[in-house]
Amino acid sequence: MYSNKLAEALAAASETDKVELAHFLANNLDSAEHARDSARVRDYVAAFDRFAAPREGERF
Repeated sequence: MYSNKLAEALAAASETDKVELAHFLANNLDSAEHARDSARVRDYVAAFDRFAAPREGERF
């Protein structure tokens, strides 16, 4: 069985935890202009959700 600890953690994380991580990434990786953009934070959270979704035949 394949195991992806990061995907497992994101799948189990609360929306608040994911938003906090998204804000952290935006503040530390994006330019100041993008870091304040709430759409950018929502994009990060959506990416976390896509990454955490098990692929066909995969189980966590």
